[in-house]
Amino acid sequence: MNTRRTFIKGVGSASTLTLLGSCTEKPNTIILAPDSTQRKKVNALLISATTNPGQKSLEHAHEMIVDTFGTAKRILLINFASLPEKRDSYAKRMRAEFSKIGPGYDMYSLNEFEFSECAEAVNTADGFYVSGGNTFLLLKELYDRELVGLIQKRALAGTPYIGSSAGSNIGGQVIGTTNDFPLVDIPTRRSLGLLGAVYNPHHPDPEIDKTQFDARQWKIGEYAAHNRDEAVVGVTNPGMLRIRGDKVYLAGIGATAFIHRNDDRFVVHSTLEDLGRIFAALD
Repeated sequence: MNTRRTFIKGVGSASTLTLLGSCTEKPNTIILAPDSTQRKKVNALLISATTNPGQKSLEHAHEMIVDTFGTAKRILLINFASLPEKRDSYAKRMRAEFSKIGPGYDMYSLNEFEFSECAEAVNTADGFYVSGGNTFLLLKELYDRELVGLIQKRALAGTPYIGSSAGSNIGGQVIGTTNDFPLVDIPTRRSLGLLGAVYNPHHPDPEIDKTQFDARQWKIGEYAAHNRDEAVVGVTNPGMLRIRGDKVYLAGIGATAFIHRNDDRFVVHSTLEDLGRIFAALD
């Protein structure tokens, strides 16, 4: 039987979802493409792969996770990218993982709350960890609960956000470059927009698999040619993007980022180069 957490004072379901291009006072309104001013308080880490080859789960990201969460200890795990029957066991495993990362983390999982209580769970969290799996399933579950706008609002206000794989993909403007099969239909590909670009996790490394690298580059090139107002950044499995406001830095030993915008392409290895500056220069 699944464990369920409840609040002393429950809340009703959120009001009808609204998609707008600018801020409003409605807490669940989604900003379609937050600009640099709206992103100036973002504190996020977008991890490409949960497990780096040769290492244990999240081992390569421990330092960056601690840096991103800072003093935040009450962490809301959002594991809706996993199939429903796997979410309780996944939450148990992630609690064990975070006990190794550092003391004091109190991780609780969104799937442990009733549907009507999810909004308050989001609003009372000190930080978010959004795990990997199927991006379409993740985004649909968040839209079904009318949580996309709530998570976006809190993350834009500075609440720490860490995503891995699918959780990183929804950190971008849209999920246009997810690697996943569309298990479910979604109302829109629009996602959180914490990154001023579209995020492609698990980008192949040409030194490891040139064939897959060439195929991915071609696919992203086609996407960028058709969606000429969107920058795309692909990150290899050892990598992660550390976002502080509109500044974006590549982290991870041996990581590489590949940036596409229209016909322009850049390769970034340096952890010192501000990718956000590159995105802005491509506008």
